Amino acid sequence: MKTETGFPEKIWGARERASYIKELSETEYDVLIIGGGMTGGGILRALGLRGIRAALIEKEDFAFGTSSKSTRLAHGGVRYILHGAFRLVSEETHERDWMRRAFPNMVRPIPIVMANYSTVESVFMGGFLRLYDLLSGWGNYRSYRHLTKEDIGELEPNIKIPGLHSGSLLYECIINDARLTCEIVKEGVLLGGTAVNYVKAKNILKKDGRCIGVEAQDVLSGNSLNIKAKSVISAAGPWTDDLMPKERNPVIRPAKGVHIVVKRESIGNMAGLYTKSPEDGRSCFVLAHGDYTYIGTTDTDYKGDLDECYTEREEYEYFKGIVDHTFPEGNFEEKDVIGTYAGTRPLVREEGVDEDKTSREERFEEVSPGFFMIAGGKLTIFRTMAEKLLVYMAERGGVPLKSYNRDTSRSRFIMSMTKEEWDDAVRETGSGLDERTLTHLFENYGKGGLEIIDSVKREPSLGEAITAGQPNIKAELQYSLKYEMVTRLKDFLMRRSNLSLYERDRHESLGRAVAAEMANFLGWDERRVDDEVKEYVRVAEKNRFFLNKK
Repeated sequence: MKTETGFPEKIWGARERASYIKELSETEYDVLIIGGGMTGGGILRALGLRGIRAALIEKEDFAFGTSSKSTRLAHGGVRYILHGAFRLVSEETHERDWMRRAFPNMVRPIPIVMANYSTVESVFMGGFLRLYDLLSGWGNYRSYRHLTKEDIGELEPNIKIPGLHSGSLLYECIINDARLTCEIVKEGVLLGGTAVNYVKAKNILKKDGRCIGVEAQDVLSGNSLNIKAKSVISAAGPWTDDLMPKERNPVIRPAKGVHIVVKRESIGNMAGLYTKSPEDGRSCFVLAHGDYTYIGTTDTDYKGDLDECYTEREEYEYFKGIVDHTFPEGNFEEKDVIGTYAGTRPLVREEGVDEDKTSREERFEEVSPGFFMIAGGKLTIFRTMAEKLLVYMAERGGVPLKSYNRDTSRSRFIMSMTKEEWDDAVRETGSGLDERTLTHLFENYGKGGLEIIDSVKREPSLGEAITAGQPNIKAELQYSLKYEMVTRLKDFLMRRSNLSLYERDRHESLGRAVAAEMANFLGWDERRVDDEVKEYVRVAEKNRFFLNKK
């Protein structure tokens, strides 16, 4: 069924959550996926495209882990060429270019300047980046281009790196990782799958030695349920080892990745920069996202609580050193940091290898009959990881693939729109919204943005801003509650929108205002509202806690 705007209406919200829990406990699925990140979502989508009955459960919210803590870039992994990972780079660049075509409103080209410090380095980088273009099959938005020092001054006038000789220009693609993950999972649901957050897999169920499902717990109610499935996939990222047999060695080597977000005016970058730390030579991105600049990432071993990973002051100081070196005439101070985020990458453990040299390739394993694991991999290749896993499973009787066509999942996303399609639709229907809000809706929702506009036309008060100074409007919250399984306050503020990150000084008031709207929709009482606000503020403040240290 579709609405008047052509939006494929399928209710997927927390108000219907009890019926989804009931379905999980009463249905035998062909495949059950554990993990609601981009990897798990990609598998759900690939199965849905083939008509295979599948369900996905996530112990927190979708994209809670690695999939909302990335550099927000779909890229080909240019630095992995130095490690000889040509196959991986080729795969990543081809998938980056597919993503740009398949979801053009959410995956958009960004020019990135790379600095050279000598003639020798300039010549080397020229050949290096031509190889990068070759590995992509020359499918990038634009090919590499050499930049003189004067060219760099025109593109990025505030870059004043000491000893700068020349540069290189390449293109990658900017994304909003948490929203993209949500859209991938949502597409799996639109294709017939089931996906429920806050359901934790506790144990693997077996009969005669074969996996037949999982014992799970509804995290919100505390109730237990058994979910039956012919095959189970662990796509749990950093939490992979939680469900592995206790006697085996750990599979995952968690690596901490930290990012800080600042007002772009405090640095003055125009687009993207790929630079290096003057301290240790580690590569770092400085990327423009609208009015903001994202700086990251680190890549260090992490041994702490996987659910509570946050930025520390020394990590902020590390990034400040990079910014001050690259933009010495900039005005970057601690007060300009509006937020931070930190997460863990699920690297596959390799003994004796440094974390930044650990392979980013994925690993498949049939842990026991009917119980499969996928670990490692990269955000950009979520689609091919899913495809290869399905083949691996089919060869072992784990999934009913009647035939195999790897291009099945290369289809364009249901919710995607080109800018031309969007402009034509908005021109035809009208909106009454300002250009900044329209751009925000296009980039983050695609066809869903048209449904949001339509709801504003029906109820004009929904066109009001959620909070002053941001393009998010009240109709977005209503849309997410109805179609994006927003179950808790922090789901909307931290992952369906970026409001938590951009509103560092208003966490309490913002949380109260949004919780009141959610209470009306979901029937929360005053105690539930207080609990939701308290939990949201706790987490949100930890994403800027180092700012309050003396």
